[in-house]
Amino acid sequence: MPVFILQLLTGRSSIMFDAVRNNPKIVQLFLALITLPFAFFGVDAYFRNGGPGADAVAKVGKVEISSYQLDQAVRDQENSLREQLGGAFDKAYVESPAFKTAVLDRLINETALKGSIADSRLVVSAEAVQSYIKSEREFQENGQFSFPMYEARVRAMGLTPAAFEQRVREGMAQQQLMLPIAYSAFAPAPSVQYFLALEAEERSVAELVFDAAGYASKVKLTDDAARKYYDANQARFQTPEQVRLEYIQLSLESITRNLNVTEADARKWYDENQKAFEGSEERRASHILVQVPADAKPEVRAAARKKAEDILAQVKSMPAKFAELAKSASDDPGSAEKGGDLGFFGRGAMVKPFEDAAFALKQREISGLVETEFGYHIIQLTDSRGGKAKSYDEVKADAMAGARKQMGNQRFAELADQFGNMVYEQPDALKPVADKFSLPLVQTDWLAREALPPLLRNAKLQAALFSADSLQNRRNTEAVDLGNGVVISARILDHKPVATRSFDEVKSQAEELARAEEASRLALADGEVALKKLQAGEVVSGGWKSAKSVKRGSPELSADSRKAIFAVSTDKFPVYAGSAHGDAYSVYRIEKVNKGAEVAPAELVEARRQFALTLGQEDLRAYIAGIRNRQGVQVKTREATKAD
Repeated sequence: MPVFILQLLTGRSSIMFDAVRNNPKIVQLFLALITLPFAFFGVDAYFRNGGPGADAVAKVGKVEISSYQLDQAVRDQENSLREQLGGAFDKAYVESPAFKTAVLDRLINETALKGSIADSRLVVSAEAVQSYIKSEREFQENGQFSFPMYEARVRAMGLTPAAFEQRVREGMAQQQLMLPIAYSAFAPAPSVQYFLALEAEERSVAELVFDAAGYASKVKLTDDAARKYYDANQARFQTPEQVRLEYIQLSLESITRNLNVTEADARKWYDENQKAFEGSEERRASHILVQVPADAKPEVRAAARKKAEDILAQVKSMPAKFAELAKSASDDPGSAEKGGDLGFFGRGAMVKPFEDAAFALKQREISGLVETEFGYHIIQLTDSRGGKAKSYDEVKADAMAGARKQMGNQRFAELADQFGNMVYEQPDALKPVADKFSLPLVQTDWLAREALPPLLRNAKLQAALFSADSLQNRRNTEAVDLGNGVVISARILDHKPVATRSFDEVKSQAEELARAEEASRLALADGEVALKKLQAGEVVSGGWKSAKSVKRGSPELSADSRKAIFAVSTDKFPVYAGSAHGDAYSVYRIEKVNKGAEVAPAELVEARRQFALTLGQEDLRAYIAGIRNRQGVQVKTREATKAD
């Protein structure tokens, strides 16, 4: 199975396997269709524990996507973007309805795919998973599978071996469903050869330009030309909507910076948070897994439990042979070869039922059956370490910082609540709020609505600022949370709506624009006349530019010019074409055509592969659209109104 599917499922990019480099088209394909960087989890994480009373924002077949799940996905995507973009991150973008719609659409696609996999009864055996893991060279040392290397790389992705193996299983199921579609498209050799020939063709072209600038002196405007232009193009003479406003912001950073934190505060914080200074307690355990598919029928699950109970009985009667039994009976390919050994792990590394059982065991004690999403486990605790807290003196600086942060968060929460209440209760001015909280009241010059400073570009803040209540009554906006510990309120002091300037104000500008328009018309007319004469075999004098070779993709020419040049027949030379661009018109003289070198067999093979991948991508998009239609998609959220 291509490892890139696992990358997509886990959302991690710390390990870049060769398959990613060797399959860029397919990687882009899957990224475009079904994936978002969902932290450490696949989409399953959003369809478990949706939260009490979670209301559905979408439904795919019988599977509901709750608002809780959508909000979690949006938060994870926002965090990923924040990490990737750093200072270029724009919170206004992630607060836009379009962003939420895109996240929901991806969740719908993944849900539809999971439903299709279940309907198709695609099953991936433990043997197939084990075979894949052992064959992947990123887990090999000197050509042989290395468990320590495997474990290290998997944990670098934030996963346990068991969780990673489940991701492999899910990815292989998606591969079985999707890759045959993506790879099944066929690109006929003649079609590809024809396209490559067109792409390689070069035409030698000379150009005669009729530029509007050269016609300005020839323009004779009527007395009412400027007025007629003004009346026909009033949108050109509008001033944008503008505002003068004032705003205040409350920030966690400034509140925290100005706090007086005593040693007593730091000591109190240390006493309350000693666990934070404990060497993380870790347990070392071995396990035997009897795997059960998540969608297993009751009789399959019962048979697996019976098998696990039989193994447990053997282990209890012969504890010393735990490792032996793990090697022969465990369905976990990663740990079986190590006698079931999972190494040391801390809290949060394993699924919760497994973790709870492991941390409840005493040294060498063997658990009963522990059921998780992967099946039935028998666990033996083999070692433990850590857990002793450092003294206050050892961590005094950290305790002071922790106390400051805690006090800052508490104080910010208190003040933000008061701030929000006050801007609402005293809606006609921000100065009293600024005075009460000792905040600077910032007043701006006139600002165009489309050119507000970055701090004020938050979508929610702008919606409040330009609401009817704010514009007409000059009320304070609500306190808007900008994220990163900043709360802001703003108030419009003055407002200028979009307005059309009077003719007298813009008369000279209108006259210049009318003159430029007429000059452009004259240039176009002369260019078209010249083209007709040349096509009729007449001679046209002028400053022809030296001929140069151009291709269909030449960036120095406009799309219209390239279309005109390559649309004309080249049965005989010279042949002429023309195209308007900007304030000019160009006549092109095509003098010869170079068909380009014949496509090499290897190049044709690669081109056909790329064409087929492109066609396969479209087939896969159509397939996903089809399964969405078959399963039925309902969208019930106002933020994301797209529905199938």
